[in-house]
Amino acid sequence: MVADAPSLAGAADADITIIGGGYTGLWTAYMLTERAPGARIALLEQDICGGGPSGRNGGFLHGWWDQLPLLRELYGADGALQLAREADASVEAVRTWCEAHDVDAWFRRGGYLRVSAAPAQDGDWSAAVEACRELGEPEALVELTPDEVRSRCSSPRFRAGALMRNAATIQPARLARALRRVIIERGVRVFEKSPVLRLHPGRQLKVQTSSGSVTCEQVVLAINAWAAGWPVLRRRVIAWGSYIALTEPVPELLREMGWTGGEAITDSRFTVHYFRTTPDGRVAFGAGVGAAGFGGRIGSAFTQDQHAVDRTIAGMRHLLPALQAAQVDDAWGGPIDVSPNRLPLIGSMHGGRVHYAHGYSGNGVGPAHLAGRILASMVDGGGDELAALPIVGASCMPFPPEPFRYVGARVIRGAMVRHDEATQRAVRPSRADQMLAGLPRRLGYRLGPKG
Repeated sequence: MVADAPSLAGAADADITIIGGGYTGLWTAYMLTERAPGARIALLEQDICGGGPSGRNGGFLHGWWDQLPLLRELYGADGALQLAREADASVEAVRTWCEAHDVDAWFRRGGYLRVSAAPAQDGDWSAAVEACRELGEPEALVELTPDEVRSRCSSPRFRAGALMRNAATIQPARLARALRRVIIERGVRVFEKSPVLRLHPGRQLKVQTSSGSVTCEQVVLAINAWAAGWPVLRRRVIAWGSYIALTEPVPELLREMGWTGGEAITDSRFTVHYFRTTPDGRVAFGAGVGAAGFGGRIGSAFTQDQHAVDRTIAGMRHLLPALQAAQVDDAWGGPIDVSPNRLPLIGSMHGGRVHYAHGYSGNGVGPAHLAGRILASMVDGGGDELAALPIVGASCMPFPPEPFRYVGARVIRGAMVRHDEATQRAVRPSRADQMLAGLPRRLGYRLGPKG
């Protein structure tokens, strides 16, 4: 058991400073200990490692086969396959890492099942299934009939679906804290409760916290949702809230539903419902129904929004009516970092000495592992194919500046939630909600309901 990490006090030196103690920063630190074992690495975290979204997420571990049409559009067939295969490899890599370091992160490879729960959601996965066939990976994502879906999880709401076989679930906080333990054992200096105030460029970089500073040669910005408030990056990401409700143990109900294979499941809304089971027979059920923050500030709306909790629980009762009487034992929220094209943004700035990755858009467990590999390669000179992946340095259309970003996010996000809730009930959304929910796509962003 590793003791609590200290706060940074006074001046320190390092070769590399990593800002952020979530998955991106932790995996980057770990990969650097593999690639450059003699490097002096300092990691700064404003809370505790894993205290943000990395310890609060839904625990879905999978790659990008469902994003293959977008990857092909942006990077061509070869680039799309290269990225999809690298992201897919993270599932097995996390499993083997847990075994190698004696970590029980509740890893269970049960596949990722995407379902339709309303007529408007039917066939949402068809383009991705077809792209997998066309690019020679027909087994990566397969279409399921309604009967096949219900054989995995029987709900009267579920229609057809698609299954990504190489996918798993984990307990996210267990993985994050285990990563912290391992990198500390490998000599990484971890400083918790050390919020970064600013980054000073110069011959040497200087990272200033509230009670100290680190002078270094390179910096990795692994701040994810907090990038929405970081200079230069703030127009490349929006932070939205997502909430999870955890039921009491209901193993007998799960057996009645036939949901015993450990599948990670989502519906096909844009403001998606996502749910998995736990080893003791609970259901962790999440919904992307939280609000946005002004100026990239991550406040109490992301963690203490009772209205969002109530909406999440209502979504669970609707989609899984067998859980109608199940008690909710806990609920929590956190921010997700949404990029304009819903793919991570990975690159460098300040003359190639400051590197960043953010914008996982609600799917960060697996892609953060890949991002850690990429960032470690970039820090280590970028001489291999990881730093040359087509996603590195890719551009995207920026979000509007404040206050337009905040007003638009609040108004449009609310319309998206109402639009999805209406289609979930198989009723027509209001004309205003249809117009507002569809506005981002008309402006060129890949956000909001399709069609």
